[in-house]
Formats: sequence, C-alpha cells, structure tokens
Amino acid sequence: MSGVKNLLGKEDTVLRRAIVALSIFLSLSAACVFAFGGSVLSGLFFGEESASAALGDEQQPAGSGGNNYPEQGKGAGVWNGGQAIFWDLNIIDHFRYFGAPERARGYQPEQPIPFSHVTHVQQNKLECQYCHWSVTKSTYAAIPEVETCMGCHKQVKGRSDEQKQSIETLSSYWDNSGHPYAEDGSKTGEGAPIPWEKVHAMPNYIKFNHKRHVKAGVSCHACHGQIPEMKVVERVSSMKMGWCIDCHRQQGSSIDCATCHY
Repeated sequence: MSGVKNLLGKEDTVLRRAIVALSIFLSLSAACVFAFGGSVLSGLFFGEESASAALGDEQQPAGSGGNNYPEQGKGAGVWNGGQAIFWDLNIIDHFRYFGAPERARGYQPEQPIPFSHVTHVQQNKLECQYCHWSVTKSTYAAIPEVETCMGCHKQVKGRSDEQKQSIETLSSYWDNSGHPYAEDGSKTGEGAPIPWEKVHAMPNYIKFNHKRHVKAGVSCHACHGQIPEMKVVERVSSMKMGWCIDCHRQQGSSIDCATCHY
C-alpha cells in the first residue's frame, strides 16, 4: 500500500479516490452479473425496460390500446441480454463512436413510412408470418411487398391523423391500376418499391440462415427482442461474433468458421 502511495504521490488524492470508486463499481458490476446475469447489467446501461424484464417483471399493463398485452420491455428474451460478454456494455460499444452506427444497439433509423408494430401486432393481432412469410422457408425474412400492405389498406384507412397520413404515403407507392408497376413494367414514380431502411444490418461476409434457426427452435425475440412493443423497430442486440458463438456453444451447434462465413 505504501508503494502505491509513493507512486501516486501524496497530492494525488483525487486520482486515488477515482481508483477506489472504479474498484467499487467493478465489484458491484461483477456481483450483478453473478447474481442476476448479464442482461441486468445490460439494462443498467441500455434502459429500464431491459432491466425490468431481466428481473422477471413480465406482466406490466400494456401502454397502448388497453388490451392487456403482457408488456415485458424491448430487450426481454434476447440471448444473453444482447451482450457478447458481460463487459460488452452499450455505453462503451465502439460501434457507437467509431463507424458503422447501424451495428450499435439502439440503432433506430427513420423509415419512409412510420409503420408501428404496436398497432399491427398488439392491437390488431396480425401474425408475424403474414408479412414476413419467408422466415421458415428461406435464408432471409421477407419484407412485405406493397401488394401485401395494400391487401388490407385498400379497405382500412386508419383512425388517427397519423395513421391516415401513413396509409396515404403507402398508397403513393401503388398506382391507379392497383398494381405496383407502371404499364411498361418499370418501377418508376408511383409503384416503386418502398425504400425501407435495414435495421439489423450485418457485414457482407456473414451468412445467416433464418430458416435453419427458426426450424431449430430459435425464437424471433432471441435476436430481435420484443418487436410487438416497438412503435419504431430498434436494434436491441449487439449481434457481435462473440454473442453468436456463445449461443452456438450453449446450444451445441457448430462454431466452425465456414458455418457463418463465406
């Protein structure tokens, strides 16, 4: 102890106090991890919703529609709280500060049409696979075509001004003939595909197969969180390599390089 004091100097009391405070913080963080798991620590730095869900507060009254939806928090059910390892804290995630912001937890891009999963799933009980129909059949989860949306919204015009405006914007992608293409087959002007912004972006050298994961019993919320509670879809998991490998190891799946990389 005397060696440390000599090293820091008698006048460096502020630095010594900072070291003591950091030591206490790290000790408490480790205690949280061992007592409750990494998801609680993630909630501490990511939001109250994740923390409450990790502690088992799963029966909160829904905040929209009064339909008794078992609201759990956006991050509930995500594998290992969305962390690659327990010190993978969102507040110090390098993606937040050094490039590729779409890879960071909390990424929530503005979409061309304000589509709300709360309205469609919670309130109107729409099945996920009605829109994302390829999730059990293909390597990717399909984004619904304009035809799928207009199959409902040719009749359903919305109640609130916000909903009506969204449906009007949607209709602008559908030409007067009721087909998303012009007569000559081109995708110009009205009828062009909706330019949705990808939320769960991954590097091009990664191959992820939705069909294999779903058929293996991996739930959607293990990667994407509680989408039905998101008015705007948000990335709630780091989806880093260590996070994927940890899941594969725990589930007895292959961790060979060629499993995930081209």
